[in-house]
Amino acid sequence: MTPFMSNINKTRNATTNSNNHNDEINSKNNNDKKSSVNNISNDYRYSLYAVINHVGSLDAGHYTAYVRHQKDTWVKCDDHIITTATLKQVLDSEGFVLFLSMHIFHIN
Repeated sequence: MTPFMSNINKTRNATTNSNNHNDEINSKNNNDKKSSVNNISNDYRYSLYAVINHVGSLDAGHYTAYVRHQKDTWVKCDDHIITTATLKQVLDSEGFVLFLSMHIFHIN
């Protein structure tokens, strides 16, 4: 698991669905989408800010969470007990749900 930033390069496709009924409207919408997409970089980065872990079976178990409090500070939430956690603990955990925030970089 990458702790702070991951990078995925994508090319956005602004084409419309060929099953639409009115080609003239589709062409106009397609051109509008392309002009707005051209101002956004293809460089998508995500920051991990929380991890939910589950221990147990499908029928029963226990949930804990790691939450990034500040850039380099993680806390472990285990019921009412909140403790400081290390980055190693977060990365070694079995992430059941990951919470990411997306950073969009605009091209000037």
